[in-house]
Amino acid sequence: MTNIKSDLEELGSALDYLIRLTFFIKGPFPDGGVLSSPNFRLDVLDQFFAEHCPKHCSYNNPPPSEVIGVAALAQADIVVEIVAVAALPD
Repeated sequence: MTNIKSDLEELGSALDYLIRLTFFIKGPFPDGGVLSSPNFRLDVLDQFFAEHCPKHCSYNNPPPSEVIGVAALAQADIVVEIVAVAALPD
Protein backbone atom coordinates (compact mmCIF):
# COMPACT_ATOMS: atom_id res chain seq x y z
CA MET A 1 0.00 0.00 0.00
CA THR A 2 2.93 2.32 0.65
CA ASN A 3 4.09 1.74 -2.93
CA ILE A 4 0.60 2.46 -4.24
CA LYS A 5 0.48 5.67 -2.19
CA SER A 6 3.85 6.78 -3.58
CA ASP A 7 2.92 5.90 -7.16
CA LEU A 8 -0.35 7.82 -6.93
CA GLU A 9 1.40 10.88 -5.55
CA GLU A 10 4.03 10.69 -8.30
CA LEU A 11 1.21 10.69 -10.87
CA GLY A 12 -0.51 13.69 -9.26
CA SER A 13 -3.21 11.72 -7.47
CA ALA A 14 -3.65 10.44 -3.91
CA LEU A 15 -5.24 7.68 -1.85
CA ASP A 16 -8.35 9.89 -1.59
CA TYR A 17 -8.98 9.20 -5.28
CA LEU A 18 -8.95 5.39 -5.07
CA ILE A 19 -11.82 3.93 -7.05
CA ARG A 20 -11.24 0.20 -6.59
CA LEU A 21 -8.79 -2.27 -5.03
CA THR A 22 -8.33 -5.88 -6.11
CA PHE A 23 -6.35 -8.24 -3.89
CA PHE A 24 -4.91 -11.45 -5.32
CA ILE A 25 -4.05 -13.71 -2.37
CA LYS A 26 -1.89 -16.80 -2.76
CA GLY A 27 -3.19 -19.96 -1.02
CA PRO A 28 -3.33 -22.28 0.79
CA PHE A 29 -6.68 -21.32 2.25
CA PRO A 30 -7.88 -22.82 5.53
CA ASP A 31 -11.44 -24.07 5.79
CA GLY A 32 -12.77 -20.50 6.01
CA GLY A 33 -11.68 -19.71 2.44
CA VAL A 34 -9.57 -16.88 1.10
CA LEU A 35 -10.59 -14.34 3.75
CA SER A 36 -9.22 -16.57 6.50
CA SER A 37 -5.91 -17.00 4.68
CA PRO A 38 -2.87 -15.95 6.73
CA ASN A 39 -1.91 -13.84 3.70
CA PHE A 40 -5.00 -11.58 3.95
CA ARG A 41 -5.18 -9.08 6.84
CA LEU A 42 -7.98 -6.53 6.80
CA ASP A 43 -6.71 -5.10 10.10
CA VAL A 44 -3.37 -4.20 8.46
CA LEU A 45 -5.22 -2.43 5.64
CA ASP A 46 -7.38 -0.54 8.14
CA GLN A 47 -4.29 0.47 10.11
CA PHE A 48 -2.67 1.81 6.93
CA PHE A 49 -5.76 3.79 5.93
CA ALA A 50 -6.26 5.13 9.47
CA GLU A 51 -2.79 6.64 9.26
CA HIS A 52 -2.68 7.74 5.63
CA CYS A 53 -6.30 8.22 4.49
CA PRO A 54 -9.00 7.80 7.17
CA LYS A 55 -11.64 8.32 4.49
CA HIS A 56 -11.07 4.72 3.36
CA CYS A 57 -11.13 2.82 6.67
CA SER A 58 -13.54 -0.13 6.62
CA TYR A 59 -15.77 1.54 9.23
CA ASN A 60 -16.00 4.73 7.17
CA ASN A 61 -16.03 4.68 3.36
CA PRO A 62 -13.63 2.15 1.85
CA PRO A 63 -13.27 1.94 -1.91
CA PRO A 64 -14.98 -1.08 -3.49
CA SER A 65 -12.68 -4.06 -3.38
CA GLU A 66 -12.51 -7.71 -4.22
CA VAL A 67 -10.38 -10.53 -2.89
CA ILE A 68 -9.42 -13.31 -5.28
CA GLY A 69 -7.68 -16.47 -4.14
CA VAL A 70 -5.03 -17.83 -6.49
CA ALA A 71 -2.71 -20.85 -6.47
CA ALA A 72 0.35 -18.78 -7.46
CA LEU A 73 1.51 -15.31 -8.43
CA ALA A 74 4.20 -14.18 -10.88
CA GLN A 75 7.04 -14.84 -8.43
CA ALA A 76 7.11 -17.72 -5.96
CA ASP A 77 7.90 -15.53 -2.93
CA ILE A 78 5.01 -13.09 -3.50
CA VAL A 79 1.85 -13.86 -1.49
CA VAL A 80 -0.27 -10.76 -2.15
CA GLU A 81 -0.68 -8.65 -5.27
CA ILE A 82 -2.79 -5.49 -5.18
CA VAL A 83 -4.26 -3.76 -8.21
CA ALA A 84 -5.40 -0.20 -7.50
CA VAL A 85 -7.54 1.95 -9.76
CA ALA A 86 -7.60 5.66 -8.98
CA ALA A 87 -8.74 8.86 -10.61
CA LEU A 88 -6.70 11.94 -11.29
CA PRO A 89 -8.01 15.06 -9.55
CA ASP A 90 -9.35 17.87 -11.70
